[in-house]
Amino acid sequence: MTELCLPSHEACGAITFCPRGPETLDEDWRAWLAGTRAQVLRGSFLDLHRHASEQSFAALLGADAALGAALPEAATQASLVEGRRALLGFTPPRGAKLIERLRDAASANEASGHLATIFAVRAQAFHIPAVQAETALVLAECILGANSVGLTLPALRTADLMTAAFAVAPAPAQLAAV
Repeated sequence: MTELCLPSHEACGAITFCPRGPETLDEDWRAWLAGTRAQVLRGSFLDLHRHASEQSFAALLGADAALGAALPEAATQASLVEGRRALLGFTPPRGAKLIERLRDAASANEASGHLATIFAVRAQAFHIPAVQAETALVLAECILGANSVGLTLPALRTADLMTAAFAVAPAPAQLAAV
């Protein structure tokens, strides 16, 4: 899924998850999950995917701009660099008119084309549901962030980090039954 949505993944650097170093990866991951992912990316990605499925170009551009405004400055720049690389550096799938329109917009406006936008639009073009696409985006963030500090994550460590990303806190009623 990640390769379909982010064909440039092998050349990408860190996007919005930028750990301080290998020794702080777990701590930085938890902070990123609680901050950027929970407060910005999750809702933005679901909106972007919905707009892509509706083929609503104006709404998609508006959500892309809102994402850029909500991300921290460094994350905004990295998101644009990697998103524009994926958008402008690869030929869109045949018939993916929304991607073509987004490419034109990104060519004309350097503030358009965040990675999550490209990811959502490409996911929709390949009929990947939003939940699975968002999981693939979080996986890409995890692996690319770790790579940026010189870590190649083994499968078990990646699985542990991803489990933390999608762990659901038990409801109070569930706690009382334990």
